Amino acid sequence: MPAPIINDVQTGETPEYPDIQPQSFDASPDEAFAAIARLAPRQERWFSLKVDEGERRLRAVAKTKLVRFRDDVSIWVVAEGAGSTVHMRSKSRLGRGDFGVNAARIRSFQRQLAAELGGS
Repeated sequence: MPAPIINDVQTGETPEYPDIQPQSFDASPDEAFAAIARLAPRQERWFSLKVDEGERRLRAVAKTKLVRFRDDVSIWVVAEGAGSTVHMRSKSRLGRGDFGVNAARIRSFQRQLAAELGGS
């Protein structure tokens, strides 16, 4: 199945990718954000990391593999009871379609974060 012709994917906000939802964890918001801050620098082709611990928000620029387009990545944590919910957005700066790159980037990071923290 071909990727939809979109270039902006956000957890829980992109009908073309109903499987890409925010992640819930039993970890506190600070613990969840600490895990994000540890994982982000390990991502291939992510650079210009900006970490705002007070807002529990991380921003990065990611380069695509083939053409080296730059995409903007945002990850933020929201308190949910005793736990936390992690939201993510990946948006291409150019073009109408991204060939599924932004969705793949979110799925990959979510798998890594779930392995780090446990949870959905």
